[in-house]
Amino acid sequence: MEFAELVERDISKPLIELCSLLADEDEMEAVTFFSGVAALLSDPSDEAMVLAGVIELSNCAFIGLSYSAAATERINEILDRAILLSATMAADTPQ
Repeated sequence: MEFAELVERDISKPLIELCSLLADEDEMEAVTFFSGVAALLSDPSDEAMVLAGVIELSNCAFIGLSYSAAATERINEILDRAILLSATMAADTPQ
């Protein structure tokens, strides 16, 4: 599977689904934040932007928002996938 496909499957699509869940919960500040992260990933083949998106995603714990248990579970899953993807990116970078 190509890098862009991994980003799309493991981060971008789950972020869109998370935004839908948060919208259903009327958590519009969180929707705005995670939509912004998803926008950074709009070109999943751009590794620099993917890295920027992963870094921004990691800020979700520090921006003062509260999440439901369902949203927290999805956020943690996305973060776990993003960490694995970042580790893969670092391992593939020539030294």
